[in-house]
Amino acid sequence: MIRHTIARGFSLVEVLVALVLLSVAMLAVFRSLGVGTQTAEIAHVRMLAQWSAENRLMEIRLRREWPNIGEERFDCSQLDTVLSCSQKVIATPNAGFRRVELQVLDAGQRQVARLVGFATLVR
Repeated sequence: MIRHTIARGFSLVEVLVALVLLSVAMLAVFRSLGVGTQTAEIAHVRMLAQWSAENRLMEIRLRREWPNIGEERFDCSQLDTVLSCSQKVIATPNAGFRRVELQVLDAGQRQVARLVGFATLVR
């Protein structure tokens, strides 16, 4: 007695459909990894920008500076990140205080941090 066995396997169409599904899933995974990396980079730049603004305000306070009213720009890069700061000093109704507004811009001139503080006249 001769037995015929039927080979069970996947057809070419089934294999192609599986490959298409796998490639779509892999594209979604790579896209989410890219977005996650980009989000981490943005958070890193914002943290460095905030540090730059806080450093400048603390420098004014520790040196007991009485900043001139007006606006000035200066480099406030941190680590390998290029940042520029804009400092705007405004008079207040109380002559012993000046409002200091610090804005930090990234290399593309987009605002990434902003800090407002006060300088006091030390007598």
